[in-house]
Amino acid sequence: MTRPSPNRKRQQRGAALVEFAVSWALLWAMFAGLFQFGYSFMVYNRLKTTVANAAAFAARMEYDTSNTSAFTTSLKNLVVYGDLTASGVAVVPGLTTGAVSVQITSSSGTPQYVTISVTGFSVNAVFGNFSFAGKPRATTAYYGNLICSGC
Repeated sequence: MTRPSPNRKRQQRGAALVEFAVSWALLWAMFAGLFQFGYSFMVYNRLKTTVANAAAFAARMEYDTSNTSAFTTSLKNLVVYGDLTASGVAVVPGLTTGAVSVQITSSSGTPQYVTISVTGFSVNAVFGNFSFAGKPRATTAYYGNLICSGC
């Protein structure tokens, strides 16, 4: 049986430290990427839920033909704050009513469909931004009461 030479031991002295540093960097990058993906997915899921809830509420909401901006403003507030009034904290950090689009498809002044979408919003994740262009989006048929306060 031969003994390892002292020169060989000296050459391998820092090998474990180098292996640990390389593997730690790879594991850290992998976990950071998983966190970034998970966070972006969570934000998208919250947006999707609030847009779907606002669309379902819009289907039953009163629509005033002489004041359509009140209808769209209430729906935008519902998506952003979870409430018809602009009070409280945004459901998703950085979301504003300017990033929410409400489109009303009407036939002879009567709303037929309401489409709510988030446009121009990006998630500020750890290592970059993810943009949601027109997503999430929900369209529903309108079944609410039609009123005309200015008629």
